[in-house]
Amino acid sequence: MTENSPSIYRKAARIQSVVCGFLFSVFSIVYLYVFQPYVLEALHFSLAHGKTQYAPLASALTLTLGLMLLRMGICRLFRLEGLLRTVAYFPSYLLLAALTDVGRGLYRSDYHTPWLWILPMLLLLFVGVVAKWKSWMAHRQEPTASGPLNASLILLLGFSIMTVTIGNADPEFHHETEAEHFLNIQSYDRALQTGAHSSSTSRTLTALRTLAMTHTGELGERLFEFPQPYGSDGLFFSSDSLEHLRYTNDSVYFLLGGRPYNGQRNIDFLRTLCYQDKGKYTALDYYLSALLLEKRTADFAQAVSDFFETPDSLPRHYQEALARYAFDAPPSRQLPADSTWLERYAEYLRAGEAWSNTDERRKALRETYGHTYWWYADFQPLPVRRYGR
Repeated sequence: MTENSPSIYRKAARIQSVVCGFLFSVFSIVYLYVFQPYVLEALHFSLAHGKTQYAPLASALTLTLGLMLLRMGICRLFRLEGLLRTVAYFPSYLLLAALTDVGRGLYRSDYHTPWLWILPMLLLLFVGVVAKWKSWMAHRQEPTASGPLNASLILLLGFSIMTVTIGNADPEFHHETEAEHFLNIQSYDRALQTGAHSSSTSRTLTALRTLAMTHTGELGERLFEFPQPYGSDGLFFSSDSLEHLRYTNDSVYFLLGGRPYNGQRNIDFLRTLCYQDKGKYTALDYYLSALLLEKRTADFAQAVSDFFETPDSLPRHYQEALARYAFDAPPSRQLPADSTWLERYAEYLRAGEAWSNTDERRKALRETYGHTYWWYADFQPLPVRRYGR
């Protein structure tokens, strides 16, 4: 061994410390600011009861700095050297995982997390393992300069995978919290862009999108641009508001201008608001949309006749429904329909005639007509079960 070996090891240790610190900082900031910002905002809202504003970038930087200081404190407290200095990142990664391991029950009054007892237990186990490992390493020959860095990188990679695996990675939950964020700041177009390319949705996300479209006045224009597997139930959140995030049915009732009585079906509640002139103007859009979602085209046509003098200026999906009704209804009950939409519906029917198999027809028409009421009425089954009102 050469005389300058100690200086070589010290230099290697500094390089190892700088590289690992940089990689951890990058991972932590990206993980908190890019992958989990809306989940952390929801957690912050729950803990602070909405009394303070969440700042994603500042929070990511502050948390990362705190986790780095935690690692430095562990190294000094236990006087760790070599590979153990990288192992000291484990509590920081573990805290990252615990912070982001939250779910839909976050706002329930009885919400609790198992991390309250898992985290102390794992940290005590970590202390015992480090003490044992330190004692064992003291009896071994000092590793080469390249060995600890390679092993450190592998350890950091393993810790990173552990963190991502434990943290909430449910895309629907992420979409829900993201949509809530943009609704909260009144950025309704951005809320509608959330998860827009996904073919699946949750009832909460569906209700949040309905709120966003209502605020922009586009419910009749864009309703069927998004998956609607819940029928008219998707216009509302499920009955237990405590299971949801910042927006609940109270938010919907405020927009509508009324509340249903206990046990009243949503569609009957909406009809009452409209025909008894009790609700706000948004109640009519909700009622007409509910009729379309339940495929009650005849009732929809009757409502249009009752509330609109002429159908010429109706939104896109309402025009589509009237065109379909004009083809299906007997002559005695037909309403005037726009000739342009009648021709488009005729084209839709002709396009479907090219396919004899229902599944093939559904897939082929979805490419061109998947965002129309026609495709929904023909191919989207109504839910068998009702989730709430």
